[in-house]
Amino acid sequence: MYLVFDIGGTQTRLALSPNGRELGEIVRSPTDVTAKGFASLLGAMKELVGNHKLKGLAGGLPGHLNAQGLLERTANLPEWAGLPVQERLQEQFGVPVHLANDAALAGLGEATAGAGAGAEIVVYITVSTGINGVRIVRRQIEPSASGFEIGQQLLLERQSVPVSLQELASGAAVEAAYGQPPGELRGPGLWRQEAVYVARGLYNTLLHWSPDVVVYGGSMMRDISLEAIRNELEALPDVYGGWPPILAARLGDEAGLRGALELLRQKS
Repeated sequence: MYLVFDIGGTQTRLALSPNGRELGEIVRSPTDVTAKGFASLLGAMKELVGNHKLKGLAGGLPGHLNAQGLLERTANLPEWAGLPVQERLQEQFGVPVHLANDAALAGLGEATAGAGAGAEIVVYITVSTGINGVRIVRRQIEPSASGFEIGQQLLLERQSVPVSLQELASGAAVEAAYGQPPGELRGPGLWRQEAVYVARGLYNTLLHWSPDVVVYGGSMMRDISLEAIRNELEALPDVYGGWPPILAARLGDEAGLRGALELLRQKS
């Protein structure tokens, strides 16, 4: 039996796999963002595993593991910063543990079992509580020195202060600006403006990563129109003589778990 998990800024998903290919029932719960949250997560994992013999474990976290194995850049889980996550999981379960950024694993899932399957170079972008993305090349998360942070790209200035894509178009930014969860906002002008920001971020990303296909996922993409993003992109200078297909993610909130299964397959 294998255990896979996906910890997002708002929701946590756990599942067992009997063979490293198929997912069992997914257990969903709100992410505990408190200092006790990781201990609560370990308890939920132990309860799900029960008496099963575990062979391996893989999952995604909203942050980056540094060279010392400590969790850093956890904007949505600040109380978890500095946790030795991999070490704690290995101590708890005594099996190989494979971890990655949550957006990277969702991208791996979409690139291998979702909308990007079959393409050689896939860029996956999630617009959710935060914004991030990953480049998948031949079914592998592209290596990097410190992970990817495409949501931190600077798009404009306000009163001489640089403003990032994440500060303009993430769910957290929209909620802070309007005082309501994004899912409750219905003004079409708001979502057209968000599409402009996302398209400009995409333009920069395409110039840097030059993929065969782009896949968008994340809760904010329920309201930000892909057609509007495509139209905004077409209005920008066409460097390549045409843009790659821009597709909606297919796996929903299973993407990170599917990516975790693929990571297990690659590491085993």
